[in-house]
Amino acid sequence: MAKLTIATKEKVLKEVDINKTIIIGREKGDIILKNPAISAKHLKIEKLGNRYIAHDLDSTNGTFINEAQITTQELSSGDVIRIGRFTFTFDNPEESGGMGFDEEDDMSGKTMMIDTSKMKSMLAQEVASEGKTAPAGPAAKLFLHQTSGAPKVAELSKGIVNIGSGDDAEIQIKGITIGKIAATIKRSGSKYEIIFKGGMARVKFDNKNVDRKELNNGDKFSIGSYNFEFRTEL
Repeated sequence: MAKLTIATKEKVLKEVDINKTIIIGREKGDIILKNPAISAKHLKIEKLGNRYIAHDLDSTNGTFINEAQITTQELSSGDVIRIGRFTFTFDNPEESGGMGFDEEDDMSGKTMMIDTSKMKSMLAQEVASEGKTAPAGPAAKLFLHQTSGAPKVAELSKGIVNIGSGDDAEIQIKGITIGKIAATIKRSGSKYEIIFKGGMARVKFDNKNVDRKELNNGDKFSIGSYNFEFRTEL
């Protein structure tokens, strides 16, 4: 069953299971939040089978998912919804996938219905095509700097390495603002690229949000309160 984790200012308030379409608002709905920044009926989360769609209900101050204002958007596990001063982290164990399509993927505007076995087959093909196994050549290293002690070191030996709070992330960092897959580092030969995937905490270089960037030796970036350094040589 899907759920929302409601929080404010880094403090978790409660978890709410979602087994039907729900309304969130200041005066009317299934989740009532008494805050002047929230409209009387602010947000609807529509349940369609195992899919969940967020609809802003013409609210005054808007609905934001991963800090982008939306009107209607399908939810994925790890998405962070913000209305007023409240955040709602969405988790859906029944979500079929861990598979995302980039903007350049041409789905011709159609919804593709596939069963679990087909999804697993497609995932296997995607992993193979993107080189999940280690490419040839020495691997770069990612250093996670800590407030005390020596930094933690991860070898980027796979073609794809995920950073995030979820169990599927090879490099795990915790926090309610960290997406289950916050970022992905992709390797192609000797080149590495970091791609922001989701969550309230963004990938930042020099304190600026970055969605996609080729990594160079010595690059430093942060995700939330975590500081990383990329090294191809010491």
